[in-house]
Amino acid sequence: MEVRILGVENGILDDRFGCRGSEFREDMPTRSFGFLVEDVPPGTVCLAGIFDDPDSVPVSGFFWIHWCFANLREHGMKENASLKGGDFVQGTNSWHSGLSDFTRKEALGYGGPAPPDREHEYRFRIFALSSVLDLSDGFYLNELMKKIRGKVLAHASAYAMYSPRV
Repeated sequence: MEVRILGVENGILDDRFGCRGSEFREDMPTRSFGFLVEDVPPGTVCLAGIFDDPDSVPVSGFFWIHWCFANLREHGMKENASLKGGDFVQGTNSWHSGLSDFTRKEALGYGGPAPPDREHEYRFRIFALSSVLDLSDGFYLNELMKKIRGKVLAHASAYAMYSPRV
């Protein structure tokens, strides 16, 4: 299985999907990137995804969660699907972490990159699942990780760099 982030060129995520873009809720970037998943294994019922920032640990103390979703029946999403909605559920991102003033509801869905210190490498993981997960909008990442146990048929990752505002 392979995943490709649409809007990545030469390993760099396009400006519009982060803090150098133009679509925000307060200071949280809200325009999600599109992606395609290929060679999904037989028996896949839905996909789950996690977009996070391992380079955020020195700044925040944890991997910053920018987006997590589950129960996607398609083999990809169009750009800005996080705001437009679709046949999937979305989790709470780290903009609700206490480092910002977002409520759990405000931090639902995609909260794009806004590295405060330097260029960061972001990770996008996709999981092909054998069944739909019992999750509702606003779930936390730990709930997703527990629910996928024993249901992962395959997984794939893609990476992209993003820099702070100039």
